[in-house]
Formats: sequence, C-alpha cells, structure tokens
Amino acid sequence: MKYVVILLILAVLIWYALDGRARLKAKPWAKGFFDWIEPIEIFLYKKSETILLARLKMLTGVLLTVLTYLGTIDLTPLMPFVPDEWEGMAHALFNLIPLTVSLLGLMDERLRNTTTTPIEIVALPEKAKTPAIQEAIAMADSTKQEAVQVVKNAGAA
Repeated sequence: MKYVVILLILAVLIWYALDGRARLKAKPWAKGFFDWIEPIEIFLYKKSETILLARLKMLTGVLLTVLTYLGTIDLTPLMPFVPDEWEGMAHALFNLIPLTVSLLGLMDERLRNTTTTPIEIVALPEKAKTPAIQEAIAMADSTKQEAVQVVKNAGAA
C-alpha cells in the first residue's frame, strides 16, 4: 500500500510539473498557494519545470532501485521468453534501468543549466543569420549576461 502512495505522490508531482503549475498559476484563488510554495520551489528546483522533471526522473530511478533491491520488481514471469544463455545479461540490463533513468535525469538538469538560448535562435540555419540577426543575438546574449550579473550582485549584498 505504501508503494501505491509513493507512486501516487510521484504521479501528482509529474502532473504538477507538466501541466498543473501552469493551470494553477492562471487561477486567482491559487495565489496564496504560490506565495506559500514559491520559496520551496526555488530551493528544490529553482522554479524551472525542466529541472523539476529532471529531478523527478532521478527520483524515479532511485525508487526503481529501492524496489528492485527489495525484490518488489520480479523478472520471473519474463524469464521463460529469454534464452538460457542470455538470462545473466537480461538480469544485468534490467538492473541497469534505474541507473539509466537517473543518469538521464542528471543529463537533463545539466543541459538545462548550460543551455539557455531560445529554440528559435538555435533552430535558425547558419546561412540565414544575416549581420542584423547576428547583432541582435549578440545584444541579447550581452543583455542576458548583464541581467544575471545584476541578480548575482543583488544576492551578494
């Protein structure tokens, strides 16, 4: 029963990250909730839905690891379909799934922290970048860096 509760909490968090937060933000009655939850969101995932989903992936990998360790996830029903000489490999690969999910979450978070260019600029072909577009991109980058520096300096004061 406790595993069902954990999975239900995980499902609610995923819904909140994918769709719920945006829907609730649009409701005037939810303002008090967001005033209360904002410091928690900043602490846990910097109010970034991408980081939230990445960390939920990592949590899912940890949960799968714990369930596998406890023996809750059982491969016995699948083993008749696996040839005898491949059973060891099947078990090893199955045990690597939680680690893979966690590593994917870690990569997603790292990507979010290192890439901040809007997709419209990234998707623009190099040959379509006129001097005016390149100048606009350079101005946007410098403005972004200045804004980040101002925020950092304000936090240090």
